[in-house]
Amino acid sequence: MKRQKLILIGIGFLTGMLGACSSEEDAPASGMGTLALEVQAETGFQTKALNEADYKDRNNYTVTIYDEQGLYREYGDNNYPPTTLEVPAGTYYFTAHCGEKVAASTETMYVEGRSNTVTVTAGGEIQTMTAVCKPTCAKVIVKFGEDMDNYFRDYSVVFRTKALEAESGTYTWVKDATDPVYLLVDENEAITATIMLTNAANGASSEVVKKYKLSPNTGLTINIAPVLEDTDGSVGISIEIDTSTNDHEIDIEVPDDWV
Repeated sequence: MKRQKLILIGIGFLTGMLGACSSEEDAPASGMGTLALEVQAETGFQTKALNEADYKDRNNYTVTIYDEQGLYREYGDNNYPPTTLEVPAGTYYFTAHCGEKVAASTETMYVEGRSNTVTVTAGGEIQTMTAVCKPTCAKVIVKFGEDMDNYFRDYSVVFRTKALEAESGTYTWVKDATDPVYLLVDENEAITATIMLTNAANGASSEVVKKYKLSPNTGLTINIAPVLEDTDGSVGISIEIDTSTNDHEIDIEVPDDWV
């Protein structure tokens, strides 16, 4: 599966930083060292359904730095870390996140990540921390066969996940839907997909319950098509699964004014 990777340079984070400063004015104060931060956004699937600007826009990212005592400093809401940070000598890491963390959405997804831990020494070299932010959701698509309307008056798929159940809700993929849905899931979570069918000939309702395992940053496509039974002429459905869900690959470019 191809990956798309967005290096968010514009938040003021750089990996290769200024060389050692020679002037006394730039030298770190006694007991102080220097940190540099890098954030990367990485998904295991490509998507053209979401607004890319949400994940390129530094206004949407929150960065929280921690030291040995806990929370050291937080940046967000148009308040961002400078190119480098002068901090007391010690051990640090940071977290970063972007997006809205919801159980199901066709418009947003939540990405988060945690950096490596570094030890800053007084007057020592710049220590760089890197966080790779990945989706906490799985990308799900349902594709109905073109001739479904010939046999079914109505049809849909109802999804149930832990996150949806916590909100006492479900997500319904209606027959005319086209945009992927991003479902918040745990690692190897068992989700339920209930296929709801209404027969076009007699109005009878039926359902087919399926369970699938999903993890964050993975994709699932469910292909559903009508099948005529040879024995009595009744209509059933065929269900095919594709776990390599990808849209056409797209390039995400960082705006020039981020550099």
